[in-house]
Amino acid sequence: MRYLIQKYLPFLLNYIRLGIMNDAMLRDRKRLTVFVGDYGSGKTEVAINFALVLKLHEERVKIVDLDIVNPYFRTREAAGILRAAGIELIAPTGEQTWADLPIVLPSVAGAVHDASASVVLDVGGEAAGSRVLGSLFDGKEEIDYDLLAVLNVNRPFTADVDSAERVLRKIEDASGLRVTGLVSNTHLLGGTTPGMVLAGYEVAESLAKRLDVDVRFVSVEKSVAVGLDTSSFSAPIFVITRHVLLPWELTAATTAG
Repeated sequence: MRYLIQKYLPFLLNYIRLGIMNDAMLRDRKRLTVFVGDYGSGKTEVAINFALVLKLHEERVKIVDLDIVNPYFRTREAAGILRAAGIELIAPTGEQTWADLPIVLPSVAGAVHDASASVVLDVGGEAAGSRVLGSLFDGKEEIDYDLLAVLNVNRPFTADVDSAERVLRKIEDASGLRVTGLVSNTHLLGGTTPGMVLAGYEVAESLAKRLDVDVRFVSVEKSVAVGLDTSSFSAPIFVITRHVLLPWELTAATTAG
């Protein structure tokens, strides 16, 4: 018994610390949280998990699927999970669900200005997808928002501080908004290691200093999070679960169904 306690106690304590950090990342948050990022950043997964945790603290939560560029990795893939959690999903439905078209629903503007709900926006397509934000934020100085850029340094266009800054500046120019914080989300799906997460975080910290913002949190899947040395991170660790299927996984699931 003593052997088992000695073996598993560090993992148990780490789980407790990680749970506390999940709450810490919500401190000083804004009513409207906008997630942007380069292709493959994992932005949609972060947005979904953020909305699910947010719902544990807020009565009304809405999530807006504003990815009008990429037909894959969209928030609407997790529609069942979100609705089961009591989160209102605003996304194209019916024949338009998987359409690769620039569809912006009238209800999106309503959600942005709905002061009675906490709202999460998943904005895809790098600069091209971010242009739509400009039309939604008329009078943006009156809207309480965070624009969080999700960074995965394992992607070719955001592998270092200089290239990542170029991507974020394009998003800012296209949207007319400014990045207010970063999310370090460096991963390689099943090949992600704790060392990889730390290396990505170090790049994110350097970029944050250049932009004069903070790294709001470091998102990482549970299987990797338990192996992290949390003392190496000054930002909260956000433990996430993967809900969005890869294109080939989606095809397999559809065929099986």
